Amino acid sequence: MDLYTLSSNFLPSVDIDQFVSAIWTERYSAAGDVQLVVPATKDNIATLADGTFLGLRGSKEVMILETQSIENGLMTIVGSDLLSFLRNRYVWSLNSGEIGDYVSWGYPTGKIIADLVSAMVIAPVPFSGSSVDNLNLNWDAEVIPYLSLGPVDMSGPSDSTNKVTIPIGPLYDGISKAATDAGIGLSLYLESADRLLGYSLKFSTYRGVDHTTGSSFPLVRLTPELDSIQDLKEVRSIQDYKNVVYVLYNGIVTKHLLDPTAPEPEGFDRRVLIYDAASEADAYTNFTDFHNQAAKHAFAAHSYIQALDGESSPNSDYVYGVHYGLGDLIEIEGLTGTIGKARVTEYIRSQDKTGEKAYPTISVVT
Repeated sequence: MDLYTLSSNFLPSVDIDQFVSAIWTERYSAAGDVQLVVPATKDNIATLADGTFLGLRGSKEVMILETQSIENGLMTIVGSDLLSFLRNRYVWSLNSGEIGDYVSWGYPTGKIIADLVSAMVIAPVPFSGSSVDNLNLNWDAEVIPYLSLGPVDMSGPSDSTNKVTIPIGPLYDGISKAATDAGIGLSLYLESADRLLGYSLKFSTYRGVDHTTGSSFPLVRLTPELDSIQDLKEVRSIQDYKNVVYVLYNGIVTKHLLDPTAPEPEGFDRRVLIYDAASEADAYTNFTDFHNQAAKHAFAAHSYIQALDGESSPNSDYVYGVHYGLGDLIEIEGLTGTIGKARVTEYIRSQDKTGEKAYPTISVVT
């Protein structure tokens, strides 16, 4: 692993080539992190001080070193990427003249997230109005210098049904949850740095490529037979599975079938749940829509479980960065023949006395 520190202007500074171990993790919808173990020398303590930027050749991500701990002559340094720094900025929104949650609809989630980041740390506009005149925010100081928007994902629903709410709180927490819920990737990366021209940071939202059956892209399927997946875990269960739901609200009961087009289940095939919809009473004004949506929630919480998990094998014919990448959807096949969709959520590079490794982490998409 070719690690190096960067100056405050994001220019390469000191190569880090004497370490006991290093783990560099990049993530799709969440912040990445780094952990280094080095000899606890005065030079290392000064070079890898908290607040130092760390780079890895071959990656556009930049880590901020945050914590040093020393024990038995070794120093462990932990940090996280630039995206995580958005924990140090907050979401503020003005709704009907009052401070409240950030709510947006009518656009894809990727654009909603990008617009919020722009409004908070790229080009904020001070609030005005009698109810917020005393909101003492230094908007100019909230700006992250030389940050601008990069590519923005415009796929996904873009009508009024795609309503995104991000609560007042740390900016990173809100956008990471929204991105995870929508299956969108986030990145705050170094686009360029030059001694004369300065540096440029970009915030981007993006969506991984679909490499599953039926998509327009080449199929990627990891299978144990071809030794392309390792540490395979597989679970199948009907313990909580329900295929008939009776929705109960205010003394009225409606029946709903998981598959309305098939014959109604009977005998030992019939698995019934009574669902009290009182907690969803304010969700819909239309009676039919309300009960149908309540049944949908009940079925989702009591589905037939077919779960697969594992890691890409180094012996796989599919190569990360060539056949698929971070955020992409692929397929994994279990020993029982079950095939599931999975998303590449992490890419981990590590190095220690046993050598250097790099592998993606795969999470099943339900």
